[in-house]
Amino acid sequence: MKAVNNFVKLISFIISIFIISNLAYAVEFRGSATERFEGVYSKKKALAAVDKARSKACTNAFNKFVKGMEESKRMIFEGIKDQIYNNLSEYMTCSVVVEENINKKEKKVVVVMKADIDTTRLDIEIKKSSKVFDSSSSEKSKLAMIFFSRTVAGQRQFDERVTDVEKTTTGLDINEEESDSGVSSMTTETNVSETGGSTLKKADITEFVVDDNDTVKLEAGMKEIFTKARFEPVSGGRQVRRSWRKLKGEIVDSLESGGGIPEEVRWEIEDLLMEKNVSYVVFAYFDVGVPDKDAATGNQIVNVALTIAEITRLGDGDPVSLGTISGVQMRGQGSDNSVAKNNAINKVAKETAKKLVALINSKGIN
Repeated sequence: MKAVNNFVKLISFIISIFIISNLAYAVEFRGSATERFEGVYSKKKALAAVDKARSKACTNAFNKFVKGMEESKRMIFEGIKDQIYNNLSEYMTCSVVVEENINKKEKKVVVVMKADIDTTRLDIEIKKSSKVFDSSSSEKSKLAMIFFSRTVAGQRQFDERVTDVEKTTTGLDINEEESDSGVSSMTTETNVSETGGSTLKKADITEFVVDDNDTVKLEAGMKEIFTKARFEPVSGGRQVRRSWRKLKGEIVDSLESGGGIPEEVRWEIEDLLMEKNVSYVVFAYFDVGVPDKDAATGNQIVNVALTIAEITRLGDGDPVSLGTISGVQMRGQGSDNSVAKNNAINKVAKETAKKLVALINSKGIN
């Protein structure tokens, strides 16, 4: 009997894991709807109204999800939305009634439903609708990656500089005194002082260091996403290797001094990549924050943020910028600083790549 109970527990555990894994990429939204019925109240009319309200509430939940969709992905979705809405049950599970109210006097029913939306299934449909996805293996678009990661090495802070100003003015003071012989007067000089001043706060200077090891990890994380999207990701540095040492040196000097990737360097790299028949190039750099400690878990935490990424289409004519993204920030945790940083880098790289792929797909080009 004990063996049977253990077997049942094992089966229940496996089923639970299966359910959880299937919902790992699902997001929950709640939708509401109101449906009215005419004439004298009857149970049949009320149930029919409830069925309609439930269906509308599920659609309302999906509409909320679509409204929060990232812009470039939304543009592709708009081209296939009829296909999606006609088969909503394939992209979400909506069977849980959160609230249901039948108002006999006002002849209406109000329903709130919970929907679990399969974002992975939906993303697949969106990718399949892009021109890049439709291209054959021999027509894959080459995408060069020029990525850098810089870490805060230190920060110099400056005290406020105070400037005191003292202003002295001279005036005349006339004293008159009356006597038997008439009126006598005496003139004296007086000094009047005014004090004041101003304060000047010099901006803090942050010092950075560019870490090649972090750059390799960024490329690895992005390469995974670009490959799944049917691009052919290549290392930008390797494509322009004969000039890379000089070009990289100029970029590193600028980044470590708090600047960005110099425009003239970018132009030179773009020209070299066009000679290699590269279709796209992505220039991006990331900032790795100072490690901290999580008060709740005691683990080390590190924040990594995308400062800016710009994707450019290369061709026979002048390169054309398809747009920029920024503000992607991820936090990594780990038993030490290295593990925490690697986790954060992997997360931010993949999220950045997803946004870049969506940006290209939204343009309807390959």
